[in-house]
Amino acid sequence: MKTLHLSCYESTDQKKGLHYLKLDFQRDYWESRLQHPDWYVRLEDELQQIFFPVVHNQPQMKSFRHKVYDLIDELLQKNRLPLAQNGQNLDIERKAVDTIVIHHTEEDPAMRPGRLSAIGLVRQYAFQYLANDVLGTQVRGKPIWSGHFRLGEMVFFAYHWLIRPDGKAERLLEDAYIGWHAGNWEINTRSIGIAFSGNYEEDAPPVSQIEAAAQVIKEHYPQVTQMHIKGHREVTQGISCPGAFFLSTWKDILLQRVYTLNY
Repeated sequence: MKTLHLSCYESTDQKKGLHYLKLDFQRDYWESRLQHPDWYVRLEDELQQIFFPVVHNQPQMKSFRHKVYDLIDELLQKNRLPLAQNGQNLDIERKAVDTIVIHHTEEDPAMRPGRLSAIGLVRQYAFQYLANDVLGTQVRGKPIWSGHFRLGEMVFFAYHWLIRPDGKAERLLEDAYIGWHAGNWEINTRSIGIAFSGNYEEDAPPVSQIEAAAQVIKEHYPQVTQMHIKGHREVTQGISCPGAFFLSTWKDILLQRVYTLNY
């Protein structure tokens, strides 16, 4: 069975080992390791204990993470983080789209796409490379390859679309790419991931954001039926993404905007 890591997953022991890791960002330490093709192996302890667990209310840890993500974004822009020059076709099992999965980033709503790609590189790709299994291929120790490109650069987005609170919709991945977002490979192969930029763990997104997502679905995926528009929490057990109020309030608003004419 294929297992691919997802973008919003829960840890059963989120604080395990954190007591002996000092959250003191040392740029030289991180930069020296990130310049090796197997950087994720050299940083395995830090990744396992600081970056892979889901945290909701730990500002110190999130602040530390973002210093690292910003460094990774910088190195990627300068072509100083070694990536694979070629690799297997990770989209060979792509199927016709019949499902939409809704997420939230649980991050600053104004986050640059480059930082979101850096997060995906760490939390999806490094995770899977450390597990030594990408679609059945042993990859541990090798430079990372996504096979996904945007504006001529390799990217590591989990989602196909990012929706901003002001209603701006940004395409991150082409529909032909399989996004590693649902936590279920079979669903990944036939779905589109749409992420609401912002933290809606305990809140609902503004109507402008919901309407923009609805417009993307109506324009690009009219074939998707109402029953196949789902929140991440509906396709993967034990997670809260895209937030506590999705099922009780704003999912219905989204569906009304998608399927009601002239709303």
